[in-house]
Amino acid sequence: MQAFFSPDLFAARRLSFLANTFFLIGVMVLYPIAGVFLFSLINGGGEVDASLLHIERSMIPSIRFIQAVGQIVVLALPVILLAGWQTGRKNPFSLESLAFLGIRRDFNIGAAALAVGGIFVLQPLLYTITSVQDLYLWRALGAAGLEVVRQRDMMESFIGELALVRSVPEFLSVTFVLAVVPAVCEELLFRGYIQQNYSRSMGSSGAVLLTGCVFAFFHLSAANLVPLALLGWYIGYIYSKTGNLAVPFCVHFVNNFAALLLLLYTERGGRASQVQPEFLLGAVWWWMIVVVSVVLFIMVIRRFSRDFSPQGDN
Repeated sequence: MQAFFSPDLFAARRLSFLANTFFLIGVMVLYPIAGVFLFSLINGGGEVDASLLHIERSMIPSIRFIQAVGQIVVLALPVILLAGWQTGRKNPFSLESLAFLGIRRDFNIGAAALAVGGIFVLQPLLYTITSVQDLYLWRALGAAGLEVVRQRDMMESFIGELALVRSVPEFLSVTFVLAVVPAVCEELLFRGYIQQNYSRSMGSSGAVLLTGCVFAFFHLSAANLVPLALLGWYIGYIYSKTGNLAVPFCVHFVNNFAALLLLLYTERGGRASQVQPEFLLGAVWWWMIVVVSVVLFIMVIRRFSRDFSPQGDN
């Protein structure tokens, strides 16, 4: 597939590798600060006394609102404005600026469906990695490992509180906040802007690897660092092949939405609905599923490698 801009029409204004890195660091530092500021503003200037373990039901709508607005303002808006500046267009939503970020009209439904299929067949491997870490790595690290697990459990409990729904309108609201907004804003930042700019400095493969690592660190979860990095590398690879940000949007959204549905299912079913990792890792049939899923995932990667040309090849 031919890249939209070839050669790079905006090289004169494109930021350097170092400048883009400083921008990325600034965004990652500003993001939690913006969340605290927005919460304080909504709370009437009072102290932020919410904890990840204890959230009053009355606070949840405000926290959801802060989550969505924070990502839009801190992650997406600066990227859109920078794209407008780098393309030299006064309108940051011009076709040139949007295409600079990989937002294009030639959406390939087949590529999106294949990419989404890849994210599903990758799940058994990701779950196995998480389970192996829980059973062996974190226990071997002693107190440090216990702290990693504690932080992960706190974050999962917090997300579970935000995802708790009691009506269809609330379910739609939660889907928008926890699935749609992160998919759009994070893909605009990491793939549409950072990876694309990095690819001009270090090549497509290096940009995919580095951006995937940054994507994992951005989520501030040591327990999920490896699975998130693998997820980031996969989405970055898909973007490097298709050159259309709509495909990573779809993959990211489906991944988040599936996680949301699973979370709601386990919350309603309680512990009885959860399969213990010790049972799965000790079952031969589970490892057969993992092997089959890895083979299918490799087939997806080979299909993209065969049918799509990396950006900039043409």
